[in-house]
Amino acid sequence: MKKIIKQLLGLASIAGVVAGAVYLFKKKSDADDEDFDDDFDDEDFDLDNDLKSVSDREYVSLNTGAQAVETAKETVKEAEEKVEEAANTAAEQVEKAAKAVEEKAEDVADAAADKAGDIAEAVEEKTKKTLKALKGKAENAAGAAKEAVENITEK
Repeated sequence: MKKIIKQLLGLASIAGVVAGAVYLFKKKSDADDEDFDDDFDDEDFDLDNDLKSVSDREYVSLNTGAQAVETAKETVKEAEEKVEEAANTAAEQVEKAAKAVEEKAEDVADAAADKAGDIAEAVEEKTKKTLKALKGKAENAAGAAKEAVENITEK
C-alpha cells in the first residue's frame, strides 16, 4: 500500500510540474504575441504625407533565398536551444518535486507506523485488563460454586 501511494504521489507531482511548465510556456508565448500586436496599432499613418518624393527615396535590397534559409536555420537552432533549456528545467523541477513527495510519504509512513504501534500497545493493555477481570470473575464464580456445592453436601 505504501508503495502504491508513493507511486501515485510521484506521478501526481510529475504531472503537476509538467502542467506548470506547459502553462508558463504558453503564457510566455502569449505575452510575446501581445507585444507584437502593439506594432500595428499606429493610427498616425498617412500615406500621402509620410512618403518622400520619388527622387528622395532610398531602396533596400531584398533578402535572397540563401539569406532567408540561413535566417530560418538560426531561428530553428534558437528554438531548439530554448526547448532543451525548458526541458532541462522541467526535469530538474520534476526531480525536486519527486524527492519532496518521497520525503513527505516517508514521514507520513513513519507517523502511521508510530500511531499503529501506539494503538497496538493500547489494545494489548486493554486485553490484559480484560483478561485479569475475567480471571477474577471466574475465580469468584468458582468460589461461589464451590461454596454452593459445600452447602448442598452439608445439608
